[in-house]
Amino acid sequence: MSAFILVFAATAAAQDPSTPVAPVVSTAPSGTLRTFELAKPAGVALDDRRIAPAAAPPRPPRATESLRTMIGVGYVQGADWGTEILAGGSVAGAQVQFNTLLTSGRQGLLFDHGSLSIFNPDTRWHVEAGDVFSPLRGAARGGRLSWPAAGARRPAIAVYAPGRGTTDRGTVVSYRDQVVVRGQTLIDAEVASDRSYLLRSRFAVPRIDVEASYRRQRNPSWSRDSSITGGVTLWRGVSLNGGLFESIQGDGRNDWRMVAVRFPVARFLHLTLERAFAGALETSNTTTAAMASIAAGNLRLFHRYQHGEYAFGREASSINVERQQLRSMSSYSAGPRLNLTLQLATERSDTGPVQHWQELQTTLKATATTTLRTVTALPDMRNPRRFQAYLRQELPGRLALQADYGRLSAYQWVPRELDRSRFKLMLFKTLDIATPARGATVTGRVLDSSERGVRGVRVKLGPYSADVNEAGVYSFAHVPRGEYELSLDPGHLPADVAWDGRGVHVVVRPGAVVRADLHVTPLNAIHGRVYVDRNGNGRFDSGEAVAGAAIGAGDHLTASDADGAYSFYNLWPGTYVIELLNVPAAFERGAERRTAVLTDDGPATGIDFRVATKSKPILWGGPSK
Repeated sequence: MSAFILVFAATAAAQDPSTPVAPVVSTAPSGTLRTFELAKPAGVALDDRRIAPAAAPPRPPRATESLRTMIGVGYVQGADWGTEILAGGSVAGAQVQFNTLLTSGRQGLLFDHGSLSIFNPDTRWHVEAGDVFSPLRGAARGGRLSWPAAGARRPAIAVYAPGRGTTDRGTVVSYRDQVVVRGQTLIDAEVASDRSYLLRSRFAVPRIDVEASYRRQRNPSWSRDSSITGGVTLWRGVSLNGGLFESIQGDGRNDWRMVAVRFPVARFLHLTLERAFAGALETSNTTTAAMASIAAGNLRLFHRYQHGEYAFGREASSINVERQQLRSMSSYSAGPRLNLTLQLATERSDTGPVQHWQELQTTLKATATTTLRTVTALPDMRNPRRFQAYLRQELPGRLALQADYGRLSAYQWVPRELDRSRFKLMLFKTLDIATPARGATVTGRVLDSSERGVRGVRVKLGPYSADVNEAGVYSFAHVPRGEYELSLDPGHLPADVAWDGRGVHVVVRPGAVVRADLHVTPLNAIHGRVYVDRNGNGRFDSGEAVAGAAIGAGDHLTASDADGAYSFYNLWPGTYVIELLNVPAAFERGAERRTAVLTDDGPATGIDFRVATKSKPILWGGPSK
């Protein structure tokens, strides 16, 4: 953009016709220093647009979603094969999680485990199948359906069958209901067809958290357990926690009680003191423990010392034993590539020798595609019974090779299997499967003040964008649920329209069709001439043009061309004061101001200025003496 210094109107900057000019109805006094923008002729503006860099394409919502799937095939040395499938992603707007393990060995082809979870974030329905967990039944196999209901409730209906290795438990149907208010589960109850039931509640406010539960089961044997736990933050990070637990099964009974106090000694150091009691039919123990945790930069330390008295047998013939246990763990991370974790344990009792146990875990990210992890005993790092190794190498084609060595379990149970180190090899393939997308449609038109469609406009909907068609119609498909601002892209507006910046707030719900229009204002122009009315007929004729005259409209400036014509482009509707600021030295200004009124109908023309030819004085006199 060029700059010009004019004697009568200082520093004129070139006007871009794509920039709308607001109406101006007042002017500065004549003879003052002023700043103007120099208007470009329309042809120059068109040439500028032709050589402008290509605009980025619009960004519509995704028409498909993705389900990332990983398939692995593995072999355990001297045992069997296994195939594992993991998948997670979105299908038609629903969140899907799937995993399964199939094995082939001495027992043939078996389904080891697997689960499927489908959650619709719009309706909040949740379907689960395969291996599911229930607070009432524990681990089981079956299916469960839950949905939101009135009153902040979340009911669920489930069918639970015996899990693997638990054939003595029958199949039951259960109903579960939850009342959740502001993230707190005030009531969680489940009842099964075998008359087992569970009641649970949690209450949390700032500084206080309490949870209680009661469960009664009748299959495979009668049992009952109840618990209550809680915590309170006292002062400056000091917290008090405790809990009670009681379980009765047949003739057996177990009790557990605990209280602990946690002190923040320093910003990186916390100390916890704990007192606990546990009792069963013929055993009981009372322990006192102190724990310290340190977190300083890349270093993490944990240390626990425990002293307790253990009683075995009936009261009349019980044996009391004192035990001391010391457990420590330290972890050091030297950045994203190396992590070291050391675990130490020592146990002393007055009836046996001192026992020590040490282990070092090392994780090394050798390259961006290679990960090595080892577990070794200390100080005898070459002990084969304690050595484990894991290596994962990412391969081209989204393949990965994973190797394990150590005392690994086979996929299937192997009779009389020797407890020895084995080699396991897994090959993984990762796929991104395109799935159909789900969402709403947002559509409408971009209109001018006469309700005519405007083409050449780009519409924005939050992070998405779309171009209108010839009729000014836009459309967004597969729009996810949420709230968006519908607006126009100022960088993609035709030069003859302007937008006032007012958008539309749009609320999108799944499957809905939302219609919303946006409006622009047509921009027009002011045309006129500067001329000398030599023949006195009151209009412009050939040969009367005045070139180089300066004309201003508010803060914008232009000059008359060789035909005496001038123009201001891209003007908002309104009233403008047009000024004749300066003329060539051979002319004298006449009327210096004209008023132009712009509407949506078209440009204002005939805003002309007439000037007069400056007459030269005639000097009379004889030669000087």
